[in-house]
Amino acid sequence: MDHIRVDYSKFIELGYKIVDQIKKSGVKYDEILCPLRGGYMLSYLVSNNLKIPVNFMEISSYNGKEQREFKIGHKPDLAHGKYLLCDDIYDSGKTIKKIIEIYQGIDMDVACLISKYPVEKYYVGEFIEDDRWIDFFWETM
Repeated sequence: MDHIRVDYSKFIELGYKIVDQIKKSGVKYDEILCPLRGGYMLSYLVSNNLKIPVNFMEISSYNGKEQREFKIGHKPDLAHGKYLLCDDIYDSGKTIKKIIEIYQGIDMDVACLISKYPVEKYYVGEFIEDDRWIDFFWETM
């Protein structure tokens, strides 16, 4: 399988593109929901730049490059408000859809560094119409 590498410079470029999209939208968020580990870096960048607090969720479905059943660890209780779910990639969409399902009824928007599918109403750093594996710098350090 071919790989695309997102190094630190590319991450910064995509992250600030998302910050700019959020600023232009005028939407105010009460909190960021960060699925660990993939959403950590983007959540941190957005939080620092827009002064939005972060709440963490433990959810995983990958063992290396193999997708498996979801494992959910810490799951925060979200009060009513406006949330921004920040994740590294919208690939199959299963993780983001699962989180939205878990928090049914919560007002939540989504931001992803990379999307492999066109998704309306999401903040996306870059759309990649490609089936290659994405290697983010924090996964390959």
